[in-house]
Parts: sequence; structure tokens; C-alpha cells
Amino acid sequence: MEILRDLTTAHLPKPTVLTIGAFDGIHRGHQHLIAQVVQRAQAIGAASALITLHPHPKIVLRPNSTLQYLSTVEERLDWLAARGLDYAIVFPFSLETSQIRARDFAQLLIDHLLLRELFCGADFAFGYKREGNVAYLRALGAEQNFSVNVVEPFVYEGQIISSTRVRDLIAQGALADATRLLGRYPSVRGRVVKGDQRGRTLGFPTANLATAERRLIPANGIYAVRVRVGGDWRAGAASIGIRPTFGGTQRLLEVFILDFSGDLYDQVLEVQFVQRLRGEEKFESVDALIAQMKRDVAETRQILSDPKGF
Repeated sequence: MEILRDLTTAHLPKPTVLTIGAFDGIHRGHQHLIAQVVQRAQAIGAASALITLHPHPKIVLRPNSTLQYLSTVEERLDWLAARGLDYAIVFPFSLETSQIRARDFAQLLIDHLLLRELFCGADFAFGYKREGNVAYLRALGAEQNFSVNVVEPFVYEGQIISSTRVRDLIAQGALADATRLLGRYPSVRGRVVKGDQRGRTLGFPTANLATAERRLIPANGIYAVRVRVGGDWRAGAASIGIRPTFGGTQRLLEVFILDFSGDLYDQVLEVQFVQRLRGEEKFESVDALIAQMKRDVAETRQILSDPKGF
């Protein structure tokens, strides 16, 4: 998959079957839509392409929005690379670009991507004040020689999947449900930064991860996780919360990698949340906390020893 970060300088060599959206999280609904784009492009000898809007339009158009991302742009692109697309185009969404009229934006797609077919949902629209809805685009397509294919909502286990629904589940710590809708474990990437090294004094040295702004982190608690260190996946236990036993106030994501020693500072780790063990607790003593941490690690080992969990 080739990544393009400037639509206005792109010049694709053959006609394109395209879909457009934020695609935050690349959940099963997104995957269903993308698969149809790829299959159709292959059937007619065209290129398959996807435009991902970033920042999310809701954040740009509603500055007070509390929306949190399921994926950074780079995470999104990595997940898209496995979907069989020929091109992924990152389109910078801003107040300025939100003013582009639908006809003008469609002309960009024709001029730079050789748009042949557009796949979208029934409520899709682009352009100033969402003027480019399906009816408008179909009329424009008849004039400009492209077609619009409306894809029915993807129903999985009796419900329509949305990024909003996945966000709610992860925020609640409902990992099993979120995993089913995503088609993979919820995950986050973060750079290892210096902490107060309290975990080391307790016998559980942890990596303190700094994550991207607005990146969604699961509910506070203790989790069995998989951690990618370099090119290897390792078992681990993660703590999310403020560490109430020590009077903490800052929310942290800390990861203890089982059977690992080494310097991780400034490395980027990816953490997949496999199972929530418990909520965050305040313990009466440090010894009580250490005893519980030992039980958490033992439970983590048991969970991740199952091939289905690891």
C-alpha cells in the first residue's frame, strides 16, 4: 500500500475505486466497506484507495468536543496496510478545507485520483455544509463519469458497528465486547518516559507510556496485555490509573513486561489489552499492594498461556 499525504500533488496512473471517511479504529464495519472497495477495484482493473480525514471533523468543527481517538494516523495506516488497498491518502481536515464546495472537492478526486467509483454509506456527504450527499454526488457522477455505490450498514452480532460504540466500550473497560467489534484487541502505542520508578522499588519495574493527545485509554484498572518490544510480542500486565495507594492524581499507563530486563526509555511500545483483571484499588499498605500485584501477575500468566489469549 502506498501512502500519500498530499491529495493535490497526487497523480495516480489508473482509475480509482475510492472510499472516504475518518476511519478511526478500522473496526469490522470499516473492514467490510474496505473489502468491497478492494474487490470492486480488482474486478474492473482499477486501483483501490481510501482517504482518511485527520484531525477528526468533529474535533475541528466542534472545538469543545471531548472525542478521543481509537487510533493515531500512523496506527490507522498500519492497520490499513493489511486490508489490501493500493493507496491510502491522508487528508488534513481543517476549518479551511471544510469550506471546499462539494463540486470542487469532487473535481480534486477526478483530477488527482481519476475517480471512477465511490463507495460510501447512505448518510455520507462531503463538501461545505455537507452539500455533497449521495443524491448530489450521483447527479454529479452522471455528469463527470463516476458512480456512487451505497453500502448497507454492517451488522455484527445483531448490532451496527460504529466508532462511537467501540469508544464507549473501551472507556468502560468492556474489552471482550470491544475486541469483537474491532476484530482485534484494543491497543495503544506510547513512548517510554521517565517515571518516579516506584514500580522498581516494589519489585515490578514498569514502563511509563506517554500517549498521543486525545488518544483513548481503557478504563482505570489492571489488565493482562501483549506488548510489542521492537519486533517481538511479550506478555505483560498493565496498570491504568492514578495510583491511589500513594496519593497520586495524574492518570498513568504503566506496563510491567514479564520476564524482561533492559532499558526501554524513549522506545515506542504497542500494548494490546487482552483482558481486564480488576478495577483500580486503594490498598491499606504497600505490602498488601505487593501481594495483590503478585496475584495479578500470576493471573496474567495463566490468561496469556492460553493460545487463544496470546
